[in-house]
Amino acid sequence: MSDSFDTGLRPDELNPERPHPLETPWGSFALYVVGGRVHAASSFCPHLEGPLFQGTQRGEVIMCPWHFWCFSLVTGKRVDITGRVFQSAARIQVLPVSQSPAGTIVLGAPLLPT
Repeated sequence: MSDSFDTGLRPDELNPERPHPLETPWGSFALYVVGGRVHAASSFCPHLEGPLFQGTQRGEVIMCPWHFWCFSLVTGKRVDITGRVFQSAARIQVLPVSQSPAGTIVLGAPLLPT
């Protein structure tokens, strides 16, 4: 399995108002734009597989629409809506994001085992 995945998307093709879900070699992830930066995080919540990509986003925090669990798009850790970290093992996968020489978004392999 490759350690990177070129999405073929340019950052300016993403809508900052809603995530862009996509399939990667490591599963389903969504791209989020926060303050001009692109983040990649699991599309589904680890708590009952809720559609995290359909949740409410406030800055770098995404809230699952099913049971309102929140996660940091930067660290993947479970947080409250203000971004304070819970003392919980629950987390989502986040992927390193870079740009190819052609300007497309490239995702790195998960930082944690899948």
